[in-house]
Amino acid sequence: MQNYYDVLSVSREASAEVIRAAYRALSQKYHPDRNPHDAAANQRMIEINQAYAVLSDPEQRRQHDLWIARHALQAQVSPVLLARRQTPFEPSAPLLQLPEKPASMVTLHERNSVWLWLLGIALVAVFGIVWWRVAQPQAPVMVENQHTPVLLAPNGQLFPLKAAYVSGYPLVNQRGDNEINVDASALPVPVFAQLYALQNNKLVAIRSFYLPAGESFTLKKIGDGDFSLQYQRLNDGQWQVSDIIRIRHTEASHQYRQIAINL
Repeated sequence: MQNYYDVLSVSREASAEVIRAAYRALSQKYHPDRNPHDAAANQRMIEINQAYAVLSDPEQRRQHDLWIARHALQAQVSPVLLARRQTPFEPSAPLLQLPEKPASMVTLHERNSVWLWLLGIALVAVFGIVWWRVAQPQAPVMVENQHTPVLLAPNGQLFPLKAAYVSGYPLVNQRGDNEINVDASALPVPVFAQLYALQNNKLVAIRSFYLPAGESFTLKKIGDGDFSLQYQRLNDGQWQVSDIIRIRHTEASHQYRQIAINL
């Protein structure tokens, strides 16, 4: 799916009037009547119509904003996360050095001993090869550590000893009585997780917590909105992003929900 704001060349904060004006200008430029034999212009006009149909409808536009925000959340490599150190390989023993070539060679003058000299050279060569194969250390196999365990939260704080919010992160948007239970009973590793809420076309972290392997944690005081859960496996640092969670009309009706997310 395309970013329809880019199709109409407007910002994500553009008003309905700006979007309408951009659509009209592009329609006049790429209209099939003005480009009767231009296949590229016709395709561009189809994309412009699709973009305007979505961005001119408030609900469809909101869904498109969610798609963009979630895509950005999936693409990011976590905010100022963990500058991981890579320790260079150090061999456990120094490499063996082969003996240097002698400065000069000895010349044999006796004719009768030439064949002995040749035989001696051959034997020395054979024994030299055997000695080199035995004495030469095997090249160390360097295994790249692609998955480094995570020891600290992104803000540098230690993780709690049990399922709990991580120190240093604010609890934002505490309103309403919806609850989201995050269940990691199927995971064999602990995770660091953040609940994001869509605010001003961006997903903003409103809860940050630690969840040991096999346990669960309940996020309380959640109001209406669109949310996404991002969590990091602490054994290898890999991130996952959940689908969008939509909560509607609970604050006005006081009919609150209990939502379960299984990791």
